Amino acid sequence: MSTKVRQIRKPATRPRPTPTRPQHRPLPWWLLAATALALAAAITTVSLLTTHSTPKPAAAPALATTVATIDGQAIPVRELNLYLAQERAATFSHFQQKYGADDGPAFWTTAHDGQTPADYLKKHALADVTKATVQLTLAHRHGLLDNPSYAAFLVNWRSENARRQKAVAAHQVIYGPVQYTEPNYFTYILGNIDFDLAEKLSRTGVIKTPDSALRAYYAAHRSEFQLGHHTSSTTHGSGVQTLTFAKARKQVRQAYVGDQYEAMMADLVRSAEVKTIPSVLAAISVD
Repeated sequence: MSTKVRQIRKPATRPRPTPTRPQHRPLPWWLLAATALALAAAITTVSLLTTHSTPKPAAAPALATTVATIDGQAIPVRELNLYLAQERAATFSHFQQKYGADDGPAFWTTAHDGQTPADYLKKHALADVTKATVQLTLAHRHGLLDNPSYAAFLVNWRSENARRQKAVAAHQVIYGPVQYTEPNYFTYILGNIDFDLAEKLSRTGVIKTPDSALRAYYAAHRSEFQLGHHTSSTTHGSGVQTLTFAKARKQVRQAYVGDQYEAMMADLVRSAEVKTIPSVLAAISVD
């Protein structure tokens, strides 16, 4: 008897199908256009934000640019610069002593009690130029000055230096410096006008000098007219030598006129119409 062995056949293994990658379909043109527009808008927005957050400093104004008007008289940047230079040391000393501020890159822009040294400096320089302008305008009004503008001063300054240079070349005697600097000549002119204007106002009766006013002034300032100051004297009391009113009258009148002139100038400066041009004033660097 034969035994049949049934062979169990394994089912044939079928190969697995290889997965195929899906093919990328091109994006529609309208979607590409919309994406490009959105990207451009984003770049523009970032650019604008960057521009506003880091503004470029304003260019320094030209020297002839008007920075203010005082009673209608134009004040150029060049003229204000003279007073900025004059007030610079005093400004630094003020903030150093009052606030302990140290010199450094941020000194002029660091606020103390709401005010920066730069603003403080410009404020005082404007006060100085206001007084000078009032003075020059008054001198012009009373015939002591042909033209009160700073442009006219510059012409006279250059002319004076040219005259001095020629005099030196010709071996002529000159008084004062061979060449004036711009600030020194301006100070020189103002000093002369200050004295001449006070006298002119007194002679023309704008500043009145009645005898009663002079005697009252003498009585209030008697100690100013002692022998230490003048040559003629009369002895009073314990060896203090004081000029009598009769002998001191000339000096009394000069001192009285000087005080009256200063008081009048202070009133004119207080009432002066000062108009600044903020954009120009802000653009002037004091560093």
